[in-house]
Amino acid sequence: MHPGEEDDIRGWLAGRIGAGVRLGLSTCSEMLDRLGNPQSDFPSVHVAGTNGKGSLCAHLSALGSRNGELVGLFTSPHLAMVEERARIDGRPISEASFDRFLEEVRAASSIEPAIQPTYFETTFLASMLAFSRSGVDRAIIETGLGGRLDSTRLVEADICAITTISMDHAEILGDSLTKIATEKAGIHRPGIPMICLHHDDEGVRKAIEGIAGGDAIWFSPESQDAQEVAKQMSLEIGGRIGWEGMDVDVTWHGRTYSPMSWSGTSLHLSAAHNPESISHDLSRIEGSEHVLLLGMTQKEDLSESTSLFSNSDGRIRTIVTEVNGGRRPTVPIADLADAIHEASGEDPLLVPEPSDAMEVASEIAREQGCSVFVSGSVYLVGQIIKAHSSREGMDIRDLLVAHPPRD
Repeated sequence: MHPGEEDDIRGWLAGRIGAGVRLGLSTCSEMLDRLGNPQSDFPSVHVAGTNGKGSLCAHLSALGSRNGELVGLFTSPHLAMVEERARIDGRPISEASFDRFLEEVRAASSIEPAIQPTYFETTFLASMLAFSRSGVDRAIIETGLGGRLDSTRLVEADICAITTISMDHAEILGDSLTKIATEKAGIHRPGIPMICLHHDDEGVRKAIEGIAGGDAIWFSPESQDAQEVAKQMSLEIGGRIGWEGMDVDVTWHGRTYSPMSWSGTSLHLSAAHNPESISHDLSRIEGSEHVLLLGMTQKEDLSESTSLFSNSDGRIRTIVTEVNGGRRPTVPIADLADAIHEASGEDPLLVPEPSDAMEVASEIAREQGCSVFVSGSVYLVGQIIKAHSSREGMDIRDLLVAHPPRD
């Protein structure tokens, strides 16, 4: 690799953000053709849903690894580094490998007529190349947005799954649960089983069955805990693939409830991004003493978002900070503090820099003998993971491993 080439390809990737969000299959279909259709080199499990799809994907990847298979895992968004989107055997691929695949994607996009893939499409294409070149036995693919018109719809799936259905991205997917369910059920392929988490809304069930017909197989878990649901659902899907059911170890900081340690303080990271998932993660700490570290990117209704944190049962202190990353700017900490005060009556501490805020939070937690809970933004979670890696002198990929490698 020539000097500066890595920066150049990363600059090109960053420029893809300007292409925005685009639903539709034509761009990626043409790009995959130009790249030799790497997604056809392995079977995939394709997973859609509002919440819980990332956890299900991680459990499936872990289960496949325990069964001796080399598994590729594609998820989004990433928390701390873009290579997280392409994990093989539970671990993000290297920066050098990702760059090589990005170069191939850029070269393919430059063939006349030139194509301008979005950021998501670009990372999806690079991940398909990574899985193909590594010779994975199977890939686990998390849908980006919706399903019917998501780029991931182009993978060769021999089984599909839908997790929860709730209101999210209504401006894109539709203003009702049935419309959203219809979009997500669009991952169905004729004759391919689609395992669907049971939904109480009859309209949702009818919408999914209207698309998948007899291929829709309803799954009713024995637990309401999100991680237990993911575990049980992965065993159901794995059994249909032919995998042996067994316990797996999933430690995906930010996406599962796996604690880290910061200066001896227990630290829980929540990358939950919508009311349903945030409420679920908050329910885990309800009544337990904790320090809340909160940062958000700008929302249409800040008061509605911060109202989720109004129940301060067990909360020792709230610290607000700023967030760097993503398409939207950070909520200024003064505005966030005012919104928290309005929601809960508490006057938070204001610490602009996330790593400094984490130090303050951990010091208070140590004094009080409690834990720290970080929430409000995927990008805040990523910044804390980066800071932890730096202060501990760790390879950041060690913190981003979703599960242990196969034996």
